[in-house]
Amino acid sequence: MSFFRNRKRHVQHASHHTHDVMLVRKIHRRTFPSVRQFLSIGIVLGRFERLVFFVSVFVFLVGLVWGSTVLSARYRVEVPAVGGTYVEGVLGSAQLINPLFSSLNDVDQDLTRLVYSGLVRYDAQRRPVPDLAAKYDVSEDKKEYTFQLKQNILWHDGERFTAADVVFTFETIQDEKTQSPLFVTFQKVRVEAVDDYTVKFILEEAFPSFISSLTVGIIPGHIWKDIPPDQMKLAKRNLQPVGTGPYRFGRLVKDDNGFIHRIELKRFQDFYRTPSFIENFVFEFFNEYEGPNGLVSALREQKIDGMNFVPFEFREKVKRKHIELHTLHLPQYTALFFNEDKKIVEDKDMRVALSYALDKERIVHDILENEGNVIDSPVLEGFPGYMADLKALAFSADEANKLLDSSWDRISAEDYKIFLAEKRISEIVASQTPPAQENHDEDVSDDEVTGEESDTNVASVSDEEGNSSTSTIDMEQIRNQAEAEVGSTLNDAQLFYRYPKDGNKDDILELKLVTASTPEYTKVAELIAGYWQDIGMKVNVYLVDPKDMTREVLRTRDYDVLLFGVIIGSDPDQYPFWHSDQVDYPGLNLSHYVNRSVDELLGKIRGTDNPEELNTLYIDLQNILLEDAPAAFLYAPIYTYALTDTVKGFDIERISYPADRFSNVFQWYIKTKKVWKWWQ
Repeated sequence: MSFFRNRKRHVQHASHHTHDVMLVRKIHRRTFPSVRQFLSIGIVLGRFERLVFFVSVFVFLVGLVWGSTVLSARYRVEVPAVGGTYVEGVLGSAQLINPLFSSLNDVDQDLTRLVYSGLVRYDAQRRPVPDLAAKYDVSEDKKEYTFQLKQNILWHDGERFTAADVVFTFETIQDEKTQSPLFVTFQKVRVEAVDDYTVKFILEEAFPSFISSLTVGIIPGHIWKDIPPDQMKLAKRNLQPVGTGPYRFGRLVKDDNGFIHRIELKRFQDFYRTPSFIENFVFEFFNEYEGPNGLVSALREQKIDGMNFVPFEFREKVKRKHIELHTLHLPQYTALFFNEDKKIVEDKDMRVALSYALDKERIVHDILENEGNVIDSPVLEGFPGYMADLKALAFSADEANKLLDSSWDRISAEDYKIFLAEKRISEIVASQTPPAQENHDEDVSDDEVTGEESDTNVASVSDEEGNSSTSTIDMEQIRNQAEAEVGSTLNDAQLFYRYPKDGNKDDILELKLVTASTPEYTKVAELIAGYWQDIGMKVNVYLVDPKDMTREVLRTRDYDVLLFGVIIGSDPDQYPFWHSDQVDYPGLNLSHYVNRSVDELLGKIRGTDNPEELNTLYIDLQNILLEDAPAAFLYAPIYTYALTDTVKGFDIERISYPADRFSNVFQWYIKTKKVWKWWQ
């Protein structure tokens, strides 16, 4: 019995052992407690065991969060992400978003820079590098430029870019009917397509800086080929452009008056370089800087994110917490161009006298608040031939008067006012006297006409039939009217005027000063007019809307003196501004200056890339310009760009044109994301 009892116990023990093993194995296969098991912890564990368990869980979670944070901070980085909208405010409006015409309008240049691409572009160091081209070669004699184009580049409408588009672009520029301002640059250049992706430019004469001309945007031949050259400026495509640039045209918004006040560009996903990060690039156009609907107010109220150019007088108003002002080095200068085609300034002594009378230091101090540098030459710092110690004319009203006194007599402001008033009285009396009076001069004495002895005169007049009548003239009223009219045409601050020696006082020394109606130029023109009034010159200042400058001023050359800003660009070439074949529009010889020695110098400059020779030639050019005085060079201003701090990636310090601020636009970004370092 004992044996069987022990045997039974042994079997029961083995059975329990087997059950325990099976239970352990079952639990072991579950690597993490189920929800039901986790909720039963309070029943299974004791009070102390529960405390230990929850403390352990807390420590584990804190360690997990801390470890993740350390790993993320060490191995994850913030990078640009696609998205966001940038809105830039611009004074003016778009006219021709076409690289063949855009050089005459800064707004058009901004837009074409984003929509179109050229064969070459400038990098951050302002060096020309291939863009649409993969590479290029220059012949030994500098007369042939061969470009190998990148393949698989798409136009915004999906068509392929080829050499045919390049040839079409430059042949269209060379067609006089197109009236492109780039005509002169390429008129002696032959362009041909070697194959679908190879283009060759052949020059008649070596032009070392020719490569800088090829930054001009290429237009699509398949879109423009059916439009006659003389109709291109009227084509709708000028406001609905198709290019190969980082942004494509989205939409255009006009107001009820037809004014374009908004253009929206969209990120071009198939851009041949790195596509841009910012999704939408928007331009808002304004008619004025100040006022409730002005550009400055829009920026301060955060309706826009940037401002293309901040005039010095608005910089303090523009500053706010999230706006950064970028000061960019731009090769530009402001000058007074004397139109030598006009009689009043064709004499060199007159131009020199006007130059002597200018206090440039005061202009920069009072108007620009020292945000600019006084200059005496069109050759700026950093370019070949620049001379800091150029022997220019120093400000001297005495020297100016000495030159003018040799050919012009003086008349005091009071005497001149009396002269004009008496002349006007005679005109008014003549206009109020009946025509029949002409045959009966004996009826009215000289005293009665001039009103010297009578305030009211009565003239007896007989008509052809012998009937007589009387005409009453109120001389006091006429005199008051004449003096008021004369007074409105004269500046009370002017002390004297000038007229030709042995000449008529009617031929007063008077000139027409024209400039753009911007705040800066308006103030500068008023100050200059004051300087010239101090030497006896009557100055009529005409202010022209900036968007009309090309049509009303540059095209017609309707001015005696033009106050204007010139952007030299990356190429120091002065040919467009001073060569005699540039005197007519679209040439930029704004002084109508003709000097064969200068023409020869400019030709030599274009034909050499020897630094020492260039330096010598530019020094010679400056000396001749200083001697001839076709212009009075005033100052080189500073270019300030306002940009919201939400836009990252802007890294530009030097620009050749205002549109160059977009040189690295494909690196700008608003949105960001974090990625692991090894996934970059």
